[in-house]
Amino acid sequence: MNTVIISDLHLQASHPELTALAFSLIDNIAERCDHLFILGDLFEYWLGDDACDSAATEVADRLAAINQQNVAITVMHGNRDFLLGEQYVAGFGGTLIKDDSVILDIAHQPTLLLHGDTLCTDDSQYQFYRRMVRNTGWQEDFLAKSVSEREATARMIRSTSKARGQRAHNEKIADINEDTFIDTVKTNNVKRVIHGHTHRPAMHQHSLHGDTIERLVLGDWHADHAVIAVCDEQNCELVRWDGKTLTPVSRSPVATAP
Repeated sequence: MNTVIISDLHLQASHPELTALAFSLIDNIAERCDHLFILGDLFEYWLGDDACDSAATEVADRLAAINQQNVAITVMHGNRDFLLGEQYVAGFGGTLIKDDSVILDIAHQPTLLLHGDTLCTDDSQYQFYRRMVRNTGWQEDFLAKSVSEREATARMIRSTSKARGQRAHNEKIADINEDTFIDTVKTNNVKRVIHGHTHRPAMHQHSLHGDTIERLVLGDWHADHAVIAVCDEQNCELVRWDGKTLTPVSRSPVATAP
């Protein structure tokens, strides 16, 4: 494997089983991976780099260990850890991408990597919230608060987010918007898109002007497994990590109507 791509770990001190699964993967790929991409929501929430708890410190230490084994680490923001800063990421030798996406040549194809929430434009309420919390002024005001004040605000946001997420799921607007996806592919001129956020792991094939656009959707992490992407020089595939082995799960792509 050359590249491993993960997202939606939602690591938090109250769920050490998720951290244990993440560490088992990190240890497994340390000697076989050139680049680890984390496409957002590494943590369930992030109050600022000055508010790291022991779990976040332990994660940084483990990532630093594989970085010292010549594994490059690139991180982007998710919808939960959008305040993750350069100080924390630099601490383990990683690179933080502040843009919503990045284009790379992976397995001989121009590939767009993104968290995925920007594709879910049917959920207008979430998109309004996203614009608010990504605003520089809002973030500066939030980070100027005491840690305890930030914790109280975060609890309120998470409570609202859970209710909104359930509504979005019930109304079937939590998945990507097809038109937004196609516009994104056209704008970036790519042949493959890899994202998380929706918690609907699958490999899709979209048709665009006679071309097939591949879309790999990463899964959210559970106590006993995670669905991630593994790429080598020839292709990318989704695989299931159960703490011991990597098993392909995307042999039959889902054809998606244009």
